[in-house]
Amino acid sequence: MRAFLIIAFAACTSSAKPAAPDAPGGDVVYDTNQRVYWLANANLAGDATIRTALGAATLPINPDGTMDYPTAVQWVAAINNHSYLGHADWQLPTAPPTDSTCAVATGASGNSFGPSCTNSALGNLFSVALGRTYPDSVGPPLATTIGAIHDVQPALYLTSEESGGSVKTFAFTTSLHGSNTTKYNYFHVLLMSPGAIGTAPTGTGVVAYSSGPAAGKAVYDTQTMTTWLLDANLAASESFGVSGSVQAGALTVPAIDPSGTMLASTAATWLAGANTASYAGATTWTLPALIDLATLASDLALVPGDPRLEAQGDTGGFHDLQPFFYWACERAQNGMTASPCDGSNPGTSPDGTTPMQWSFDFDLGFQGTDEQTKQFFVMLYYPA
Repeated sequence: MRAFLIIAFAACTSSAKPAAPDAPGGDVVYDTNQRVYWLANANLAGDATIRTALGAATLPINPDGTMDYPTAVQWVAAINNHSYLGHADWQLPTAPPTDSTCAVATGASGNSFGPSCTNSALGNLFSVALGRTYPDSVGPPLATTIGAIHDVQPALYLTSEESGGSVKTFAFTTSLHGSNTTKYNYFHVLLMSPGAIGTAPTGTGVVAYSSGPAAGKAVYDTQTMTTWLLDANLAASESFGVSGSVQAGALTVPAIDPSGTMLASTAATWLAGANTASYAGATTWTLPALIDLATLASDLALVPGDPRLEAQGDTGGFHDLQPFFYWACERAQNGMTASPCDGSNPGTSPDGTTPMQWSFDFDLGFQGTDEQTKQFFVMLYYPA
């Protein structure tokens, strides 16, 4: 049972300035726990008509609504300049520098991160108001077909590469690549196998096998001569013998989440199971390298911010809440959810050149920090 209710209602649009058109369902959501009014459209920036009405058509916002952090700040300013839904006090969700409720109360940079964070606006929304539990996603897996591959997910996919104790990952939704810690992060897994399984299917591009043991189970990229799983989220329906629970730090969690994600350590077991089972007639399945996934995205004609990977539907009073990363900002340590961003950065990139900012991954309920150049979604609120 959720400890707090979320109440949606239509917002007043009267203001001294001309009001922009309402969002689809033009309403806000009252969070009785954090005492803020969330914009019910959790991806307002994904609407090109709204962007134009708010004078933000020239901002570098991707078609699916993702943007870098400096653009997110400009997007908030555009919304407030037009007193959207009658308010000029919209803001980005905030997070304190440290949070004792997080699984990692104090990281290497001094900040808190990981699952179970409830003192940040997005962490509290995920765990308390929406009643989600790490590592669950906010929505069902996308049933998206991109070319010949089914169920491509927008969130992080695991690669075979490691970097400084972390693993490199790739996201099809924005071509996002980076390094992620392995203790708590859950990932989607898409396996590849070198060459063809039996006779390569005819055609050009990424084509499905239509005969032999790989039929209905695998596809072949004629550009790279590589076989891939046809189901890009196969783990949601095929466990290869992996079951039960595992430990993520002190947390007991499912080995494979219903959304199809898993820890990197579980992925190694799942991969071995695929080869033991000779899935699709192959015993040479492996995790792809970062370049392999990036090349596959290109061969599938996916572009950063491709709206085909944008989730649609309602979640707990919100419209189009994405199972991906959202931007947040730092507030004063003794502040509350409604406190403003204080302009601080929770550190810089490892090379010291790029400022970081807070983020929250709604695909598993994970709070972290990311370089401000990355492309994430934006949701907003104003104080009660």
